[in-house]
Amino acid sequence: MAVTAMSGVVGWAAQESKSTEVGYVAPTTWYRHKATLVDLAVQDDVRLGVPEVGGVPVPTFPYKAGVLVGGGVTIQPRLESTLGWLLYGMLGDKTTTQQGTTDAYDHVFKFLAADASATKWFSFRKHIPRRENVATTDLGEVYTDCKIMGMTMTLPNDAPVTTRVDVLGRKFQLDHAPDAWTWANTFEGFGSIPVGCNTSGYVKMPDYSASELPIMAGSVTFQNVPLDLRQDRVYGDAYLEDITVVMRQLTFDLVLKWNNPDLYASMLTGASNGNNWTSEVFTSDLEIMIVAPEVIGDTQVPYSLKIVANKVMLSMPEGIQLAGGQAIMTRVTGTALEPTAGEYVEFTLTNGETSYTWPT
Repeated sequence: MAVTAMSGVVGWAAQESKSTEVGYVAPTTWYRHKATLVDLAVQDDVRLGVPEVGGVPVPTFPYKAGVLVGGGVTIQPRLESTLGWLLYGMLGDKTTTQQGTTDAYDHVFKFLAADASATKWFSFRKHIPRRENVATTDLGEVYTDCKIMGMTMTLPNDAPVTTRVDVLGRKFQLDHAPDAWTWANTFEGFGSIPVGCNTSGYVKMPDYSASELPIMAGSVTFQNVPLDLRQDRVYGDAYLEDITVVMRQLTFDLVLKWNNPDLYASMLTGASNGNNWTSEVFTSDLEIMIVAPEVIGDTQVPYSLKIVANKVMLSMPEGIQLAGGQAIMTRVTGTALEPTAGEYVEFTLTNGETSYTWPT
């Protein structure tokens, strides 16, 4: 018989340090989150050796080149609590302020000032469901020394926001009794899932215009780019020695409804009424507001996530296309640049959590 996946569980825990450090203590506080896809898994690197002379012309020997953890999860993000841990670990630092005397708190996730390349270590675990009424056929996998390599938020105009979280990890362990796992939270409710039609949501380039951009669809991606994995291996060890982040960047891809030529002309010529090409790259700030339908407790403040980059490079890779029976659309892509002042990027999560404190 087939085993269905819907009773499976995925979750994560803040890890105080890499497991190889002296005095390391494994995490005990685990958070779970509903997911639409979980492909975070063990990657067992089994290979065939090169062809050899002697015998028949068929493969002659296999070998293993090591093991790691890779993949990720796709979620409809609940903004109540657990997403904050992922944002904190991915970016490296945070500050928290209370909105007046309300039960709403703004958590601003950003780079660590003392080390802009610093990220946090995670543990993840996945409960693979059992066959119906066969208690010994479920399986748990626990992944240790993980880092978030990327997070992509898809922004539809008529559906929930979805988030893809990509993970890279060093080690794993199988657990044949995952029913004994405990969790620090219950599954969060659907009311804190942001939706694209919420009238408080927007995408703006405030330096360019105070008006909202007419976004039909889009995505925003933050990446922690790892060192070539072969350079994070050492002789005599099956596991990655470390997970080294060598580059960090925020990118976005937006499809706009065409309503006037001002932005297009500005990007090509440097001015909304310009005529001739300019060699100067068009830049602006970028602000994306993602809002859920539910408010926080007894407040009138909705759950929300705001993404701000102080300086982004913009381009239109496909030009303006005209198609019969279709509206005119404009695709705008961009990459956040090092700003002259302020943070590279800030993710501000507004919810009812009083704080996020990483274990030490």
